[in-house]
Amino acid sequence: MLRSIFVIALSSSLIVTTAAKAAVSPLPLLVERCLQLQSPSASFAGDSFTGDSQFSHSQFSHINRATISQPDEALIQQSHALEASLLSLFNIKDRLQYYRSVPQPPLYQESLLQCQLHLADMMAQTLNSPWLTQMTKQLAGVAYNQELSQLLNRLDALEGNYLSLAQKSQLHTAQASIKKGLRTQQLTLQFIQPDCQLHPVHNESGLTNDVTSHSENTHWAHRQSSNAFNLSIAAYLIKQDDPVCQQRVWQAYQGRAKQKNQQALERILQLKTQQAHDKGFTDYARFSVSKQFLATPELVKTFLDSQTELAPTTPWGLGQHLSQSKSMHTANIAVAELMEKIQVRAETLGFSVETVTENIQRVWYQGRLLGDIFMEPAKRSKVHILRSPVLGRQFGQVQLSIKQDLSRIRDQQGLVKAYASALAALSPSSHYYLVNTKGETLDSSNIGELWLALYLGEGIIEAYTALSRESTVSRFARQLKVFRAKVALNFYSHASLKPYQRLDLEFIESFTGEWARPEDYPYNFYAIATSGPLYYQKLWQASLSQYLYQFTKHCENQASVYNTLVVNEDSKTINQRLRILLGEPVDALSLIKRIQDGFSFPEKSPQDQYTFTCPI
Repeated sequence: MLRSIFVIALSSSLIVTTAAKAAVSPLPLLVERCLQLQSPSASFAGDSFTGDSQFSHSQFSHINRATISQPDEALIQQSHALEASLLSLFNIKDRLQYYRSVPQPPLYQESLLQCQLHLADMMAQTLNSPWLTQMTKQLAGVAYNQELSQLLNRLDALEGNYLSLAQKSQLHTAQASIKKGLRTQQLTLQFIQPDCQLHPVHNESGLTNDVTSHSENTHWAHRQSSNAFNLSIAAYLIKQDDPVCQQRVWQAYQGRAKQKNQQALERILQLKTQQAHDKGFTDYARFSVSKQFLATPELVKTFLDSQTELAPTTPWGLGQHLSQSKSMHTANIAVAELMEKIQVRAETLGFSVETVTENIQRVWYQGRLLGDIFMEPAKRSKVHILRSPVLGRQFGQVQLSIKQDLSRIRDQQGLVKAYASALAALSPSSHYYLVNTKGETLDSSNIGELWLALYLGEGIIEAYTALSRESTVSRFARQLKVFRAKVALNFYSHASLKPYQRLDLEFIESFTGEWARPEDYPYNFYAIATSGPLYYQKLWQASLSQYLYQFTKHCENQASVYNTLVVNEDSKTINQRLRILLGEPVDALSLIKRIQDGFSFPEKSPQDQYTFTCPI
């Protein structure tokens, strides 16, 4: 079992305040600390660097010391010294990400940028340090210690995805340009002929029968020379009952940013392709998935194909389809009542919550203090990590923003998911920040959090009914993500190795209707510039976590499921944990098939519900 950490340590590890916002350091103070921070690499002094020995014995006492040679013990001490030297940098990075998520005055924006650049410089120096290179080589030889193996995995991932500051600058500039191009509302919807106009007016141009889009100082609008009005694309599609016009206008809108974003997206492709070539890969698609659970584009394609099904409507018909369907009726519930239900459900896993103030909860798990959750009202429920837990060094701090109006199922689901994210962020049990915050693979990092959201919502949040508006939106959104994942995978693949030769046919497979301009496909969603070929990973993790939940939901010891999946005290690999929870086989291809086939548990009477053979 994990060693209990004395509560007396709270005096130096937690900031107890009377309001949630007080958990966040004042921004000028944070920037000052950031700019004064010394590079961790300055502390490295070759093999003589053993760092803070305060933790050298206590922190790895769970290892059988009889099996540790003197060189291995020195390596463990060095790994903890590395952790100590990097932790301030990581903590400032987490706070920086929080501040960047909320609007800031221009002066503060400049300060945040300076801090971000300073942290990037220090991280680059650390990754390029000869000492760290030597240490990672030594870590590769310590096979008995799974926690060190997990640390090595994270360090390798950081090194493998490292870009120079010049490359990062070009990448971020291109991404910002694409975001701006997609978000701009300075667009005009211009009808060349009156056949698709909602209110036909004499058109002086008399040109061809078509719809075009261009940029002006108006909203996306229907305009004639003497009569103009603002109309969003969504409103147009709802009001327009001609499917041909719907399709034409929707497709014109999807290509709205191509001209503006083409150069920036091509620049990103060049940068990513060069990165892949530097690592010995043919293209960025193969490089980016090479260390993932789905480790080849072929496996990603197999998964996406298995998830392809017909959406309930075409994209251009969605508005009218929804306007003619009914939302599920659900009783409004107060935030306090829903929070109480969630916490009662969490207690069955071993969580306990102590109320410090009205806005602060202290979270324990099976007698181990995890940290604090700071709560505040907001327009939507979401989570920000203020400080990540590191066993033996610091407790966690999480800010939970809570939407107060929970009259819709979607809002209730949002709160459950946000609370699950907060608990999952506080739960990992490693001595290393990177192990606690970075998944072994990017496409497996959130499986535990998603499983927990399903568990906490069971019996609390209603399932969608088949023909409800919510069900339609969910099914449509999923197929749109499946299609976009195919587009992203293709975009970053070499011309001769593209997984999909006819993306236009893939669109028909999901939506029936035809989108006849494949050249527009990459220019209508921002994630192609950020997630790239890994856009599939949210779909994959959602599918795998759902399968895990269904497979283990009738097991009596649900706390053991959570321990294995998230807490992971023994630092097991993702494959080892899946074997424990699901049994063999758990290779990627087998799991894709198991997910596609589904899992059916024969319903039993309540007294027999645990007779099903559970792997744990």
